[in-house]
Amino acid sequence: MMDPLACFYVHTAIVRTQNGVNGMGVTTYSNSNPFPCLFADGSKLVRDSQGQRIIGATTLTCNNQYASLFQPGSQVLQVNDDMSHTLKGSVVLVNIADSEGLELPDHTTVSLV
Repeated sequence: MMDPLACFYVHTAIVRTQNGVNGMGVTTYSNSNPFPCLFADGSKLVRDSQGQRIIGATTLTCNNQYASLFQPGSQVLQVNDDMSHTLKGSVVLVNIADSEGLELPDHTTVSLV
């Protein structure tokens, strides 16, 4: 089944997740494959996974198939037209809209700071 929101995903993102620290004391990361999404910049009050109120600076919306990429603290980068990357923020909250059999547009919304 085709994603009814696909035409709105006009941006491309990569999620950078921390793997740990190597023997030299340098933090290592792994990047996801690029995927389509929609970035919406703007401030709003959100609660993090511990219930604390924080100001979210950017919201990312994408297909639910990418929901597992977003772990608290992971970094999200926008892939620009010239293939450079711009850091959009760190994941603080992930909301998954899954309508199950209601045939509503399922999607994942991620708050970044």
